[in-house]
Amino acid sequence: MRWELGGRAPDPVGLLVRGGPGGTAVGVESLERAAVDLARVAREGAQLAWRAGAAAVDVDVVAGALLSRATGVAAMAGLSDVGIGLTAELAALLELAGAVRAAGAAYRAGEAAVARAVEDLQDRVMAVGGLLAPELLVGCLALHSLGVDVPGLVDRVAFDHPQVADLAGGAEGLVLGLQADPLTAPLLRPPPPHRDDDDLDAFDDAFDDLDYEDAVAVLADSAARWGLLDDRGRARVTPEPAPRPGALALGSLRDLVADQGNVGDGEDYAGHVRVIEVAQPSGSVWIVEVSGTQEWDPRAGDNPFDLTTDLRSMAQQSTVLADGVQQALAQAQAAARVGHGSSAGVAAPVLLVGHSLGGIAAAGLASSPRFTARHRVTHVVTVGAPVARMPVPPGIEVLSLEHTRDPVPRLDGRPNPDRASWVTVTRDAYEDGDSRASTVHDLGGYVETAALVDDSSDASVAAWRSSSAAFFEGDRHGEAVIRDYAIRRVRP
Repeated sequence: MRWELGGRAPDPVGLLVRGGPGGTAVGVESLERAAVDLARVAREGAQLAWRAGAAAVDVDVVAGALLSRATGVAAMAGLSDVGIGLTAELAALLELAGAVRAAGAAYRAGEAAVARAVEDLQDRVMAVGGLLAPELLVGCLALHSLGVDVPGLVDRVAFDHPQVADLAGGAEGLVLGLQADPLTAPLLRPPPPHRDDDDLDAFDDAFDDLDYEDAVAVLADSAARWGLLDDRGRARVTPEPAPRPGALALGSLRDLVADQGNVGDGEDYAGHVRVIEVAQPSGSVWIVEVSGTQEWDPRAGDNPFDLTTDLRSMAQQSTVLADGVQQALAQAQAAARVGHGSSAGVAAPVLLVGHSLGGIAAAGLASSPRFTARHRVTHVVTVGAPVARMPVPPGIEVLSLEHTRDPVPRLDGRPNPDRASWVTVTRDAYEDGDSRASTVHDLGGYVETAALVDDSSDASVAAWRSSSAAFFEGDRHGEAVIRDYAIRRVRP
């Protein structure tokens, strides 16, 4: 159900790369620039043709023809032929420029039309789901009472039909459907004032007035009225005396993704972020690791790596976790300045990385003017995270790793941008005999994917790898300093 018009064929190890310098969008932009250049050359040629035609009737040329008729006529004819020849060539050049420009415009128009059609379908399907929510809930409870493993069934369906997860991009339709049902409407915000019946055709204007982020915020805020998904509070950030055993300097993308398993252990090391200072010949670069969801209880507790932060981050709201990450990086850079007796960390490049919730948080921080005003974010790595709607500035280099059958990166219902600074690598990764979508989301599979990306010769991947090389130099220019911070949500 994703509307991806661009992309290359999978490489021999099954990696499908989209975006980056080798992406379709960059090719279209190159076509458009070529059209502009062709038109400019045509204009310059037109000036030459005009000068040639004017020279043919120049006073001196005409006067020369009176003195030597044969020579003068030949000169005038030659200049006229030049002008006529240039005019014909220029007409062809202008026609080519117009065709190239039209091809680029047609691609963009086609992509936009497909996107609108898919999003409209998502909204309408989810609107039906919202209208039938009570019936669906009763049906699920009835199946459960009969011994049917409903969550397991959904897990297997998502594995076999991963496009189903894209329907979550129709959050607007879900909200409008819930608001249209008299049983669920009291649980949500009041419906839009222009809607006066529950006919799906009457939702058209409402779809236009409500975007995805607003719809997710409505769901979270409505739950907060009942004591759920409430992110109120502040972040308390405490440095650990030493990093967790097993933390290592990073030498590759595989190391970076694998390290998420160390800092993101929700059972034995819950609620931590890791900040790594990587020494350079002059100054340092910084890596900030944000782990995935550790608490699935909709009642927010002291660990901000939870379902509440998931939804609030998808709504692009500020969160306790995001504030805690900002504090952790600030504390680490302050400690570095004390240790080095210098301005360590000031305007130093920062790479943000995260798996699942951590990827959402990383992309959200990179999209935050408040955060980027304080920290020079140059790179982001997201792993199995729905981040396509995050407004990450084009000047930040993004690498997104996704698995085809992983439903989580599909939850925003939209493919990642295809642009020079955003590379998405997709792989159909799963264990033989295991037909559950949830296991495809596990970090272990993404570690394997990261190792394949390390060895990839794809032009877009190679360009990203080159631009991020400084972050993966480990102890080459001095021992990397690893600092772990515990983040807790403190209620007001």
